[in-house]
Amino acid sequence: MRVAEDLPRLVGYARRNRRGLAVAGSLGVVLALVVLFGPPRLFEYSESPGFCAACHVMKEHYESWTHMGSHRSKRCIDCHLPNRHWAPHLLWKGIDGAKDVLSFFSGLVPDPIVLSARGRRTAQDNCVRCHEGMVSRIDGSRPCSNCHRRATHKGAGLIDTR
Repeated sequence: MRVAEDLPRLVGYARRNRRGLAVAGSLGVVLALVVLFGPPRLFEYSESPGFCAACHVMKEHYESWTHMGSHRSKRCIDCHLPNRHWAPHLLWKGIDGAKDVLSFFSGLVPDPIVLSARGRRTAQDNCVRCHEGMVSRIDGSRPCSNCHRRATHKGAGLIDTR
């Protein structure tokens, strides 16, 4: 994500969700400190697909990712966290990680698990970032996942026969 373009959207999001963002942010800072200064290689492990699959609610997503062809070599964070700059990456890693930990241990995991609007924008930005040469030659008015359904967890391993 481009920091200058996303700053107004981030500020607006923060104003609308102050309490939840404050709790998630605080927990995210604590988790980030534990990951950064905790046991050796914990930060590296926390960015691996095995770490994400450790929660049993993510097992279905992990299994579908293993059938994703060329995207199988990517890590969860390559698509699901901002990757244009390290600051938003670490910020959202902490916030999303805290939110995921809270929902998992409180038992309030949504069923089915779906990307938020911010998550969809992040995934779209990462598609464009990785495939910018190809994307520059096509109409960018629709999200990549509209046509590339097999690149999403839900469509992984399936053949579109339409």
